[in-house]
Amino acid sequence: MDRLMETWKRLRTDAEAWVGKLSPRERLMVAAAALAVALFAIGLVSSAIGSGIAAREMRIEQKTKVLSQVGKLAEIYRRREGERKTLEARLRGSPVALMSHISQTGATLGIPVNDLRPSTAAPDSEGLREESVEVNLARIDLSRLAALLQSLERGAGVVKVRRIRVTTRSDDPALVDATLLISTYQLKS
Repeated sequence: MDRLMETWKRLRTDAEAWVGKLSPRERLMVAAAALAVALFAIGLVSSAIGSGIAAREMRIEQKTKVLSQVGKLAEIYRRREGERKTLEARLRGSPVALMSHISQTGATLGIPVNDLRPSTAAPDSEGLREESVEVNLARIDLSRLAALLQSLERGAGVVKVRRIRVTTRSDDPALVDATLLISTYQLKS
């Protein structure tokens, strides 16, 4: 440490001696050059600091966006997990007598549902048992058909309308004939 101090003192005295030999005009030019070098160095340092701050702010902004996306995804996951649990609870519930459910729902809405045929069941998959019924509805208007479909799917258990075929009638364009494939699902025991 002492050697460093001695070296510093020696350099300072050499610089003072050199400046002392200069004329006033030369001293002014050396001072201006030293000031220019100092301002340049300060500019470089402040530019480096500014770009470092800007880069950090950019990284913070990116990480904030990522955290926001993670929060949104977590919320979607929680909502879907709740939906899954609700669906599983409905699947575990008592089995739906599909033909009587369809008939009762139609009767509640004042829609005669007389043409019901059990459909060939699809092979059981992933622990689910499926029961399907094909329903033919003649001369029904679309608003009543929509009400029937909504009521069927909102009832007890898991009931889904898997297929709808609608044909218009030439005798009354306000009415249609519809063929529905309605299924219910139950967890295998």
